[in-house]
Amino acid sequence: MATRGTLSGAVVTLAIRILVERDRDRDPAPLLDLVPDGQVRAEDRRPAWPVRAPIVTRYRFGFSRLRPLDPVAQYERVLDHYPAVVRMDAAVGLGDSGEISALDPLAKALKDRNPAVRTLSANAVRRLGNAGLREAAREHPVRELLIDLLQDILRETRIAAARALASLGELEVLAEHRPKSARDQREWARMTRGEIPPLKRTWPGDLTI
Repeated sequence: MATRGTLSGAVVTLAIRILVERDRDRDPAPLLDLVPDGQVRAEDRRPAWPVRAPIVTRYRFGFSRLRPLDPVAQYERVLDHYPAVVRMDAAVGLGDSGEISALDPLAKALKDRNPAVRTLSANAVRRLGNAGLREAAREHPVRELLIDLLQDILRETRIAAARALASLGELEVLAEHRPKSARDQREWARMTRGEIPPLKRTWPGDLTI
């Protein structure tokens, strides 16, 4: 049998993810033993200083879905106490969790002072909707917060919020909040035609895009 040292990081990541997908309630200890360090640097970010983040922020492994780790509660603490580079991963992880309880901390993240966190949080609400929680999201305060983000100072955040609303079926909301710029109007028109670019996959088998 191959050992951790003989397998590529991508293979180990995918193997752990598949195990989590098959049983979200499994004992996390054997899986965590395959991942270096219980605390890790935030994924895919390039901060100017070393950042150590809770293991659940490594969402590609599926730790965002591993219930014994209580990931949603961990992400909520990250949103309160960690720098933006880690809060960004927490936002993605909340969307990847598939849990209705993730909507509550996302309501906080949608108001984050960092625009990248707000953008990723809008995408996370959209991902949860795509995972079968569309009606729950429409009935949750995140809906109104997404509407507020249609006026965000950052275009990327505005578009992410609009795409999330369109994905939730809130086309009337988009019609009521038609943007002034011609560029955004063209984007709105594409969304009303159902032309919404897919989200980036969190892992190769991700169907919530």
